[in-house]
Amino acid sequence: MVGIEISGELALLIGLLGAVWIYYDGQSHNMQTADMWAVGFFLGMFIPPIIGAVIVMILYLQKRNRRGRGKVNQFDHY
Repeated sequence: MVGIEISGELALLIGLLGAVWIYYDGQSHNMQTADMWAVGFFLGMFIPPIIGAVIVMILYLQKRNRRGRGKVNQFDHY
């Protein structure tokens, strides 16, 4: 059987960095569910280990690419 093992600290770091990237990327694409995708990625790092995060990332990228980049209004940024 094939297994992937990484330390808890490394998994936590990857989970946090991935979740932050997904959140900000989703916000830049005007996705209202960016926070849920970020939480899903973080939880996927631990339940089931790593494979869940890979699955969430693939699903997120598919959904993101179907939506395209949203238009940013000059008044959206203060």
